[in-house]
Amino acid sequence: MTRCFNELPSDAQRLNHNITPVADCECNEEMLYGERMRVTEVPVLTCQCLWRACQREAENIVAPDGVLIADPVQRNRAINAAYARLWLHDARFQWAGLAAFASKQVGCGLLHAADSIELIRQEHEARQRVRDGRRESGLLTPDKMPGQAETWAEYQEARARNPVPSLDFRPPGEELSLVQQQFRHVYDMMAMGNTTLFLDVYPLHRFYAVRGWEELKKCLKTRRTIYGHARFPVLWPIGGKALPFGEAFQEILNGFEAIDAGNIAESVNQLAWHEQRNILQPSIYENRHLVTLLRGNHFSYVTGLPSGVAQAIELTLASQCQRVDDDRTIDFGRNPLADLSDIDQRMEFVLRAAARFHQMLNDSNRDALAQSIREIAARADA
Repeated sequence: MTRCFNELPSDAQRLNHNITPVADCECNEEMLYGERMRVTEVPVLTCQCLWRACQREAENIVAPDGVLIADPVQRNRAINAAYARLWLHDARFQWAGLAAFASKQVGCGLLHAADSIELIRQEHEARQRVRDGRRESGLLTPDKMPGQAETWAEYQEARARNPVPSLDFRPPGEELSLVQQQFRHVYDMMAMGNTTLFLDVYPLHRFYAVRGWEELKKCLKTRRTIYGHARFPVLWPIGGKALPFGEAFQEILNGFEAIDAGNIAESVNQLAWHEQRNILQPSIYENRHLVTLLRGNHFSYVTGLPSGVAQAIELTLASQCQRVDDDRTIDFGRNPLADLSDIDQRMEFVLRAAARFHQMLNDSNRDALAQSIREIAARADA
């Protein structure tokens, strides 16, 4: 095992017992039931205390010093690394190992969306420079023609890099074109889902790793009670109305019970269902705008119409974004009408990836897979 979590005093303290000797606790006089009595306040370690500590450790990864990492790509790298460290800490946390690759793939999508937005911006600004030059000097002013030729060449290069040079429209007064707005929506939703899932599942793993299965089972239902406390706020980017915080879903109990029993493949299946059905489905896959864009992306990728715009829906079990032409890349499928927002279609894809990951961990690919996870763990600050 590698060191994964910060050590806290509560890690070694007994649940529902005092954490300070009674003799060391302050004693004061108070009026109780109409009589003056001496009262000693004794701090006790409760389930809520443990959950706050676990939640705070997850928050410190994505929001150091209480401030959410503003750049979703950088935040995603921190999340990927944290998942990777969970598996390196305890190989029974196989869901986390797979999540390191899945979250890495989300980061690849974030980069694709950000790059596309930037390339569209560059083409727009280059076209504007051509128009401004013509407006100021006309087309046939001799001393301006070399500069105009250079500006035109720059525009042609920017246009060639733009993934949608002929399929876009920029409404008057809008900073982003329609296609840029679509890329931005996908970018924002993926980043929010990525962060929300992490803040749900990382504390669960931390709690189990430190306190064990019996206390996780005993305390799981109290987790939701720490949300909404004015003195100890919980970071939950989606908000408690859109997705209630800390619900004690049965898949969580099933997943960690399977880990404790050594049934690792089943633990991955149970936690994958929790991840997809309880967290990601309500947080992102029920957003109609996103669903439309995802379906359009997949149709475009499979059919090649329009060419060069879409990104493949796939998971590569390597530290890189690019697909690998062997069994390490699992794709969503070639049906142009497939729908990633449909949980049954999505879970078929997720469970195929989980089965392939489990197989690789138990054959000659294990060392290469572990090296990829170590590379992901090292990229938190890249």
